[in-house]
Amino acid sequence: MTPPSSFVACILFWTVLEIFAPLGHAEEGKFGTPKGDEGTRIFKATEHPYYSSEFKLKGDRGLLIGSMSDPAPWDHLDYAGKHLNSVRGTIEIEVNEHTNTGRVVAEFVEGADQYRVMFDRFAAKAPFQDGGIATRIYEHGDSNHGDPLYPKTWLYLGGWGTATMYKNGQVIYKDYDAHFMVMERSRDPKTHEVHYPVTRTLPGGETDPAGMEIDLWVRSKEQNSKNFPPFETFIHLCWEEVTWR
Repeated sequence: MTPPSSFVACILFWTVLEIFAPLGHAEEGKFGTPKGDEGTRIFKATEHPYYSSEFKLKGDRGLLIGSMSDPAPWDHLDYAGKHLNSVRGTIEIEVNEHTNTGRVVAEFVEGADQYRVMFDRFAAKAPFQDGGIATRIYEHGDSNHGDPLYPKTWLYLGGWGTATMYKNGQVIYKDYDAHFMVMERSRDPKTHEVHYPVTRTLPGGETDPAGMEIDLWVRSKEQNSKNFPPFETFIHLCWEEVTWR
């Protein structure tokens, strides 16, 4: 008598299960087993076994906040987004986060003048800056990292140090403090407003994690309380299109 088809199917099921059970254990060992909540936290870059520490990015669709020729008093953070000037040019980042070396080169044109920023000396003034180049940290706002001039934002990559700026090939600012941020989008894509400072009920910063930008600040050591931020010179550029290479 031929066994019922349901019985045959049952035997086949358990046979296959026994054959592949050891494979399942092997795969589990190969790919790892979560340890408590370890799999859900955000890991430091150095906790990844194949972390290269080499970053190559490019920024397009540049904005100059204010103008290179603004007389004091000026506002070069412009939360309201009323004094943004589109500029032709790019920023290119090639750095090694582990060795704190590399360079950031920004070039843009305003009117008849061509500007270039060479940022290739990185050094930390605070522990969170990790030697001059850091990745996967929060900065600004109420993060207790950096000044509160800008909203708290997640930095995919950030750098601190000194830069030299050229105008038509001639040095105009030598060894000025500089800071770049590959960060969450800070400006409303429709109004270009930075929603900051505001009273908020959620713990995340006032930036938008659905977008990304690169910001570059170059500033003098000399102060001027009439300006915002209160420096004699504060160059602020932003690139709204980011390409990872």
